[in-house]
Amino acid sequence: MAVFFYTDRGNNQNEDFVYGNDTFGFILDGASGLGKNYLVGNSDAQVFSHFIGSQLITLLANEKMATNRALMQAVTKFAQKYRKELGRLTPDLWPSATFSCYRKIGDEMEFSWLGDSPITAFLSQQMRTFYDRTVPQNDQRIITAFHQLLKKGEVIDVAKEAVKEDLIKNRQMKNTPNGYAILDPSPIGIARLSQKKLPLVQIEKIVITSDGFYRLVDTFNECTPHQLGQFKDYSMLVSTCDHLRQLEREDAQLLTYPRFKQSDDASILVWQK
Repeated sequence: MAVFFYTDRGNNQNEDFVYGNDTFGFILDGASGLGKNYLVGNSDAQVFSHFIGSQLITLLANEKMATNRALMQAVTKFAQKYRKELGRLTPDLWPSATFSCYRKIGDEMEFSWLGDSPITAFLSQQMRTFYDRTVPQNDQRIITAFHQLLKKGEVIDVAKEAVKEDLIKNRQMKNTPNGYAILDPSPIGIARLSQKKLPLVQIEKIVITSDGFYRLVDTFNECTPHQLGQFKDYSMLVSTCDHLRQLEREDAQLLTYPRFKQSDDASILVWQK
């Protein structure tokens, strides 16, 4: 049994949080609300993801506590601590985070997810991938429009401004009936937590990535989801992330590989039998 993980800053602050051991592990990929930062810290997203992550390390260690209950307790503590600050804001200004987790429960492995940080489970006879594709699918049309503007010669800042309104509309669908579910300081997203249990004996390896690391699959086409199973130790995670950063630098003008920003926080967690 081996567990190893790595996270690398791709923004001004690293807003990812990653942790893993033999019995459970998770990635939180934080996002600030629409607008400026309102909480005391480097960024609202980092404050939220790191607070929740620190809470979950203790809460998920209690095998008798359900995963959704652990999430509820963590966000409740956050909401209590920042009650005054959050009370001045509308929910679209609150920070949020994806949540993707494996957890050993008896003779099963439980997978839980909110948002688009992919879980790739390698079984003895097949591979399964779990994540919510709503956000990337909703954003794809906007990314395409943004990329077309760049191809026509618009500078990045002007192109971003041109698609900003549509991007805001997408983000305002957070935890709405017809929108996408995500972890934030309310219980709304947790009520829509997706879960799947598989027999532990079938699991050979689990790889969880933030969308920033998964760019190697869905943006740069450097590997397939199946090839994520090739990671054997920590050093391979570091060297692969270094390669990702090199690809991002080589396409700093965003002309070859469509995306909103040059780089993003990149995190990966590997559990292997």
